[in-house]
Amino acid sequence: MPFADANFDKAKSWHLSEDSDDAAVTDFEFALMQVYEAYQRYAVALARLVGESELNFNEVVVLHVVRMQERAKDAATIAQLINREDLPNVLYNLRKLVSLGLVEKVKNGTGTLFKVTDRGWRETQRYADLRNQVLLDAFSRTPNMVQRMADVEWTLDLMAGMYDAAAREVASINPDVLFVEDESASATQRPAARKSPRKAPR
Repeated sequence: MPFADANFDKAKSWHLSEDSDDAAVTDFEFALMQVYEAYQRYAVALARLVGESELNFNEVVVLHVVRMQERAKDAATIAQLINREDLPNVLYNLRKLVSLGLVEKVKNGTGTLFKVTDRGWRETQRYADLRNQVLLDAFSRTPNMVQRMADVEWTLDLMAGMYDAAAREVASINPDVLFVEDESASATQRPAARKSPRKAPR
């Protein structure tokens, strides 16, 4: 017997998904996380297959961005291209890539640029060739995939701007003022914990 729609919707609701708008955003965020996690596993697996067993996901991404457009780049540009604000961690990624012989430093006046070495070029090319075989072939056999990807890219660009704007707004909020009444009210609003039944003495 099918469940009543109202009961089914209520059973799926939680603190991040209490109405239809909440549910739409939450479903998007969960899909985004799942795609991101799957993408990380795929990228690392591919990098390990072509020869780089020591790289984590961030290092794989940084390596390919260093080679992007076949031009040397500074660390700040690399961080900007992948929308990262943790420049010290990007520099750490670059230092590891240099130590593995995949990237080399190039002096540019008083600054430092990074470019792939011959070995880095060879392994990123292997990655690109294998990517074409294992991933892009599957995409090409999916109806309307190119248009779907274009639509998703536009939506993700839009959402990235929204999340960045929301992060800036959050940074401007004083939590001591915002949550001053919330702390006292939370104890009365929170559902009581269910007690486990006592076992009968033996």
